[in-house]
Amino acid sequence: MLKQFLNPPNWFTSASIFCGFYATMLAAGNDGNPATFYQAGLLIGFAGVFDMLDGRVARMTNSSSEFGVQLDSLADVVSFGIAPAVLVYNWGLHALGNLGIAAAFLYVLCGVFRLARFNCGAADNEEFERSKGLTITMAGGTLAAMVMCHAAMGMDFVKHPTLPLVAIVGMALLMVSNVPFRTSKSLKMSRGTKAFAILFMASLICVSVFYDISFMVLPVLAVYVLSGPIEGTVGLLRRRRI
Repeated sequence: MLKQFLNPPNWFTSASIFCGFYATMLAAGNDGNPATFYQAGLLIGFAGVFDMLDGRVARMTNSSSEFGVQLDSLADVVSFGIAPAVLVYNWGLHALGNLGIAAAFLYVLCGVFRLARFNCGAADNEEFERSKGLTITMAGGTLAAMVMCHAAMGMDFVKHPTLPLVAIVGMALLMVSNVPFRTSKSLKMSRGTKAFAILFMASLICVSVFYDISFMVLPVLAVYVLSGPIEGTVGLLRRRRI
């Protein structure tokens, strides 16, 4: 076990777990302070950064292992499953009582099922250019960015819990769906698409400089979340025409 503690990729995974744990603690104990909501969402964002780094460090140091794969999945449950669910519940779903609890639990449950499905594919050494269903990392990050945007505008609790309910249930269903989402392996863009993407990112960076970084992150994540259902629908219509 000491060998696993000393394995560099596991340090980054452990940092991701800490960020998720700390975000959960902040969200659960928050009495409506926007700064605390923002900080909890930001910690989930940092967890996402560490989650990306652990795999890259494992490849750079040639130290990937089955233990690391399983640890990464458990970290995702904490940082992008439980932490966003608690954050969104205390941010807006608590006003719905038992319905809010059920929605938050549904999100966590679907996230765990999504990870289990992914791990089954990883065990078979499957390589995907498109992931089946929204990843729990993107789902949790989008929910966290949504809370951060709201908090950045100086608002505490959500006055109307309909948006948090639709958002968290929608993320839950997308995670366990068969909707295909692009991965980094499938990013092949034309010159026109690259130019549009650069202009889009440049405009968002300008917004983040004058306002808040969450105003940049949320649109990017929202576009990605919507891209799966849109591309899936377009592909289905094309197949029907054929």
